[in-house]
Amino acid sequence: MITLITLASCTKEIEKNYIIIGSTIDIDSFNPYLSTSLFTQDLLDRVYLRLATEQEDYKTFTPLLAKRWEWSKDSTQITFYLRNDVYWTDGVKTTAYDVEFSFKVATSPEVAWLNAEDIIRNIEFVKALNETTLIVKYRYVYPYQLTDINDVWIIPRHIYEKVPFSEWRRNGYFDEKPVTNGPYKVARWERGQVIELIKNENYFDKNYPKIPRIFVKIVPNESNLLLQFLNGEIDVLPSIPPAVAEKYENNPNVKFIKYPFLAYEYIGWNQRNQIFADKRVRQALSYGINVDEIIKVILRGNAVRATSPFPSIFWAHNEKLKPYPYNPEKAKKLLSEAGWKDSDGDGILDKIINNKKVDFKFTLITNAENLTRKEVATAIQNDLLKLGIKMEIQVFEFNTFMRHILNRNFDAVLSGWRVATKPDLATLFHSEAIKTGHNIVSYSNPYFDKLNDSAAVLNNLSQAKILWDKVQEIIYDDQPYTFLYEPVRINGISKRIDLKTVRMNSISFLYNLHEWELK
Repeated sequence: MITLITLASCTKEIEKNYIIIGSTIDIDSFNPYLSTSLFTQDLLDRVYLRLATEQEDYKTFTPLLAKRWEWSKDSTQITFYLRNDVYWTDGVKTTAYDVEFSFKVATSPEVAWLNAEDIIRNIEFVKALNETTLIVKYRYVYPYQLTDINDVWIIPRHIYEKVPFSEWRRNGYFDEKPVTNGPYKVARWERGQVIELIKNENYFDKNYPKIPRIFVKIVPNESNLLLQFLNGEIDVLPSIPPAVAEKYENNPNVKFIKYPFLAYEYIGWNQRNQIFADKRVRQALSYGINVDEIIKVILRGNAVRATSPFPSIFWAHNEKLKPYPYNPEKAKKLLSEAGWKDSDGDGILDKIINNKKVDFKFTLITNAENLTRKEVATAIQNDLLKLGIKMEIQVFEFNTFMRHILNRNFDAVLSGWRVATKPDLATLFHSEAIKTGHNIVSYSNPYFDKLNDSAAVLNNLSQAKILWDKVQEIIYDDQPYTFLYEPVRINGISKRIDLKTVRMNSISFLYNLHEWELK
């Protein structure tokens, strides 16, 4: 109610020259190096500038903070020439020294940025020669050099250097009145309620943003959020459930934008739990879940089967891999081979592990805000019970859910990953990423590690594709995840917004937010 009153009180003042974006989750931090949420990163990209803008082909970049760049003759070094008219919201100029400092942050073990591994492995150093000239030195030549340096978030050195890196995670600094340099700046953040972004008067291109004010309204209940969108109280809503889009596709006041999403939904089997240590068990679980029925009934056909951590629309995807078919009999056979029997006739499989009878029971966690995932979890629960496996479902508020994932505090998890446009599976599945990366299921296969490391640095994409195919075959056989489906992204948008100015894609549903216009 407080949020609604606050938003309504602005109406007369700005004559609806704003839009409201709806979300079931709040952001987790305005410090990009502490964020683990893709929604947060979508929003932060509207307030922080990167060196360049990644284009929708996922291969090319156009200038942004950097006006231009030059490669050395041996391609192991890039010299960036930065704009001289970019200022932080406190009036201090954005310079190459900010980028140099940001690289230091990105690679600091005390900050422990989750995406640090690729940066540390591939970039030797970043050095500012003066305010507008920056050198990036690479350890070797590989296809994704520009991608890696562009992944480094650029933050204001004069603000962040005041606090030792070791203090960042303990005290949650930088969330109050964040200093940024993008087309929007942060006017306020009332946690769990509303975020207000307003036009940054210091932004170098005075033509943008076209819509001067953005509200992000947090409504944890997805049903209430959908109702507010359909009633016109919310203008933009990402990730609309397929059943809702199908039901309201003829609503004259809204438009549903669909596109293939560079992402996949999965179940991660935590191999710290002895139940999932045997790959035959993980294979059996994949055979025992009727994913085709889930896509047909719950997703209304708005997805395709997933087979690997590279979605089918991605160039590195191994097209020879076929989805694990629904085959309960094969699942039961594999479980039997792995030693799982119903020895006491109670309907639940069991096995002697470390001289103790263990029932095949576990808990699957997912986030409470996602109604589709809760429906999918229930379908999986029913399928597995037919195999003699008892699965409980536990849902958490998103930030709590993420803490469980990152702390490896779960048996199995139903979630999804949006895939980086640079092929590299080290962060998800490399043995070295068990402690510090996103290898949340503690999967380890030395042969995978070796092949992945080789493929990630091959400059010849044809040769790299051969290795990536082999890498995916290893994952397909080991099944650290059950790969469920690649969703079609459905976003809702009000017809108050001029749809001709809107570009939504797998990079972000807010990809060109600063260019959007009202009718």
